[in-house]
Amino acid sequence: MSENFDFDGQLQGEKKAMKQEKFELVSAYLDGEVTASQRREVENLLATDTVTRHLYQRLLQLRSEFQRIPIPPTTEPVEVTVDKVFEKIDRRSKRTFVWAGGAIAAVCVAVVSGIVSATRSPMIQIAEGEPVQIALNEPVMEIVSPNSNNLMLTINEPIIQIPEATVIP
Repeated sequence: MSENFDFDGQLQGEKKAMKQEKFELVSAYLDGEVTASQRREVENLLATDTVTRHLYQRLLQLRSEFQRIPIPPTTEPVEVTVDKVFEKIDRRSKRTFVWAGGAIAAVCVAVVSGIVSATRSPMIQIAEGEPVQIALNEPVMEIVSPNSNNLMLTINEPIIQIPEATVIP
């Protein structure tokens, strides 16, 4: 049962493809875009096939309807429209140039300000002069609290186990 359905579906697909090819061939014939052998084929189909003749008549009617559609008159000459298009293109290129120039200027300002601030920054000077020390059990310097005069902070028992560093020879 399903084999017949598949066969019918395939048959319908082939018929649809043949109709599409015939439509394209007749349409190309009307437009004068066929070879000599295709022209003879279409003329033979028009002489023998009623479906092709009907398709040809419908396409002729459609073509004549398209030709009867009024074309709205343009309000300005073509030269003016072309000038407007080129003006718009020029504005876009100028806008792109301005944006690119602004971006380059911003990068230059950022580089210069980075160089100036790097030479005057005390943090960079401290980091360059002294090594950083981290003490877990004993603080390096006394930590003074506003509430008490001598307060020391030590961590004798850390919250998580800190693994010892393994030395690879």
